[in-house]
Amino acid sequence: MLKHKTICKKFTLMVILTTLFASSVSAGDTKPVKLFFLCGQSNMVGGDKTAQLKPPYSEPLPKIKIWNGKSKKWVPLTPGMTSKKGRFGPEISFGHAIAKAFPDEDIRFVKSAVGGTALHNDWSPTVKGTPYKGFMKAAKGALADLTASGIKYEVAGMMWLQGESDAGEKKGDAYEENLTNFIAHMRAEFKTPEMPFIIARVRDHYGKKTGHAKLVRDAQVKVGETVKFAGWFDTDDCSMANAGHYDAAGLIEIGKRFAEKYKEVISRKK
Repeated sequence: MLKHKTICKKFTLMVILTTLFASSVSAGDTKPVKLFFLCGQSNMVGGDKTAQLKPPYSEPLPKIKIWNGKSKKWVPLTPGMTSKKGRFGPEISFGHAIAKAFPDEDIRFVKSAVGGTALHNDWSPTVKGTPYKGFMKAAKGALADLTASGIKYEVAGMMWLQGESDAGEKKGDAYEENLTNFIAHMRAEFKTPEMPFIIARVRDHYGKKTGHAKLVRDAQVKVGETVKFAGWFDTDDCSMANAGHYDAAGLIEIGKRFAEKYKEVISRKK
């Protein structure tokens, strides 16, 4: 009887140790969450309403979670949830494309965009305008939540759709320097010196007559081609709802191009 009890104890201990070892290996092998930032002005906020979307873009995408700053929770990426008016931006098709490109990854978004905002003041890390502070609050809140939950993460990249206001406010001549400094600041702030930064080159509607639209567009190309691990793509052929804003098809195309350019940039890193 004593021998039987001893054998049972040894077996139980072996099961416990095996379970603990398996758990530790599993925890160590867990991939960090890929976190993407999506920022900019009205076109990043989104133009068309979700009624313009068709499957699969019209449905929630559980594979991608996005930070809800009000509820302070991660929720499935759902069309219309980032806008009070039920509108959507490039995040929808970007989410679908990134989910397909990284099927085995836990992917999260933090989106922060405000219409009619400029880089030279509103988004400036020096001036610290309301959009800048709003983004930093959202991003740090999201990161703090992941840390508190014991979830490892990597800041995988930042998508940028902005520039019309700088052109309209005649600040195009400073855009190259401002954008370069902005990228450097974001990489330092989130301790990711090689964070991919993808720029959607804006249309030339605002600031065209003054020449500042050209200055902004040229600056976006130069920064995208010269700053390490940055990239840019054109949006001139993306369909529009009006002179300054993309329609549903245009926004879907922009989201896809964000994903394609991102994949191109990280392939250079490898």
